[in-house]
Amino acid sequence: MQLNLSGLIAIAGGIYGLLAALRIVRVSKNSQSNEVWLRKFGPMMKLLSPLVILFGLAELLGILK
Repeated sequence: MQLNLSGLIAIAGGIYGLLAALRIVRVSKNSQSNEVWLRKFGPMMKLLSPLVILFGLAELLGILK
């Protein structure tokens, strides 16, 4: 089995997006801007981030070749 390390980028991005959507990581130092971002993109990021993580895992393991 050969690992494709470019999948780590998708995994990292998916984890960051999920942490931002769950309010663990802030996307802006300005709290008002952060709240606007969460209202606009939060629900979508909660759905898409796990899919990006799964895509990254599949790419890492060489399933998507």
